[in-house]
Amino acid sequence: MIFPRIHGATAASSHELSPRVASPAVYADIPWDKSFTYLKYSNRCRKSCIKAQSNMNPIPNASLSKQKDPINIYGPSAMKTMPATITPPNDMFLEQESGHGIGIVEFLAGKNYFVTGATGLLAKVFIEKVLRMSPDVGKIYVLIRAKDEETAVHRLKEEVIDCEVFQHQRRQYGDKYEEFMLGKLFPVVGDIGEPNLGIGRSEVMNRIIDEVDVFVNSAANTVLDERYDISLNMNTSATLRALELAKQCKKLRIFLHVSTAYVNGTRQGILPEKHFEMGQSITAEKSISNGRPLPPPLNVHEEIRFAKHIVDNVPESEAAQKMKEVGMARATFFGWQNTYQFTKAMAEMVVHEHRGEVPVVIVRPGVIEGTFQEPFPGWIQGNRVLEPVIITYGKGRLPGALADPEVVLDIVPLDVVVNTMVASMVKHGKYPKPGLHVYHATSSTVNPCTMYDLFRSFYLHFASSPMKDAKGNDVLVEEVKFFDSVDEYQAHAEKDVLQKGMIESGITDPKAKPVNGLERKYKRVVESITHLGKLYEPYFFNKVRFDNSNTEELIKEMSGEERKGFRVDMKGIDWEDYFVNIHIPGVRKHVLKKPIVSHGRA
Repeated sequence: MIFPRIHGATAASSHELSPRVASPAVYADIPWDKSFTYLKYSNRCRKSCIKAQSNMNPIPNASLSKQKDPINIYGPSAMKTMPATITPPNDMFLEQESGHGIGIVEFLAGKNYFVTGATGLLAKVFIEKVLRMSPDVGKIYVLIRAKDEETAVHRLKEEVIDCEVFQHQRRQYGDKYEEFMLGKLFPVVGDIGEPNLGIGRSEVMNRIIDEVDVFVNSAANTVLDERYDISLNMNTSATLRALELAKQCKKLRIFLHVSTAYVNGTRQGILPEKHFEMGQSITAEKSISNGRPLPPPLNVHEEIRFAKHIVDNVPESEAAQKMKEVGMARATFFGWQNTYQFTKAMAEMVVHEHRGEVPVVIVRPGVIEGTFQEPFPGWIQGNRVLEPVIITYGKGRLPGALADPEVVLDIVPLDVVVNTMVASMVKHGKYPKPGLHVYHATSSTVNPCTMYDLFRSFYLHFASSPMKDAKGNDVLVEEVKFFDSVDEYQAHAEKDVLQKGMIESGITDPKAKPVNGLERKYKRVVESITHLGKLYEPYFFNKVRFDNSNTEELIKEMSGEERKGFRVDMKGIDWEDYFVNIHIPGVRKHVLKKPIVSHGRA
């Protein structure tokens, strides 16, 4: 989502990421279309990159079952060193927590929270979980883009309080439901894209600074190929703005930042829960591993300056497309697969660089899909990651998959991500001390789901519960064919779409030529299918898995009651059952608004 600017915002903080504080002007005289491989950085940044790489080692693959692919792109020597792990709790902590787990419910009670991205699905489920498990929490300040307080309250009611995800609270409080919610949720007029999150120096800001215990930064622009300037602002600079506000909070116990496991970009193998450092790039890691000359270090400030330089020097009519191209080119140059991954990785860099004494937890989810159990199975909001693929397939318009059937796609239900957020923030917020801890909310090492498993589940669902076409007839689906090249994938799509189009037009003779205009009519459909395949290609061929040792240790520290109430473990999830009976019915009900009668659990 692109947020418009709010006028009257206060000045940027001293750490605001903007062209004004960028290091030397290294891009100013370089044409935008030639600058991707020609950068000049200071020796200090280069040394920073080498230092960051020295701390980044993949995890040995001996214990990974079912992994047939070569996984070490960093070289044999890199496999000898295990990554640093989180320091275990001290004896006093163990004594305090013995038999009581982490103490999640006790921690939640009475605390005050600040949440960004409150109208998004992740924050909604987080808020619902906190209110359900601990209704005696203090205040939950929610940042909402609005022109004034009245508009913010309206958006809060319409997009959050009226959301079906809060059905438990609605049943529990009945006629007093809205009163309860408005007594807990406090809308804050602001914008993550503005300095100080668009919050002016006011009584509201003073209350936030005086009262907030837990700061949750879940806002993000998740468009994979977004304009570079917009993605930098909404994902990278906005994260620093959130952190700077959190650092002002007098009672702050923890800063929780939601990232993505796919910040690991083009890395391969089993990847550790290790944060990024300023100057680090994946291209540099590979160069060191392969003995090649180092590329220029990654400088976040220069990237922002560069993006502004391009916007200022291309015609306005061309800016949108140019910035999309630049974002993808910059991401590729430094070793990421798309602009979203790249700007989220840079967000982690600024968190590490500027956190100071603030206790920080970074949660990295895999591909987030609908809820598994809570607050009810199958809830999902919006046409997100896999939903376009699922819907296109269900409509009979996806004849093939541009994917490796043996590749593992890291799927994680929404409620498991939220439980990981809550458990990790309590663990490090209960007895806060400076530090940065990363948790992978991922399934690929503990309960892998292959691309074949995924598309097989799609087939099983729609074969038994088909969608309807415009005439009310069942849409028949076939098991997908897998392709490893775009050309083969596109050729198959063209043939399939044209044949189906001829049949729909009443032409049953396979040797007949298409009627006038039919090829042109379905050209756009083929282009859409091809674009979908290319967009997901980096994920559907990505031979990577995410180690979750920190998360596994977190589970061990939880009590039996906490493990049931805040399920983090994904080892027991049956992916076929999840997709066939929970997630896809949920997509049809909550996204398409066409629920299935007597099927599944959504």
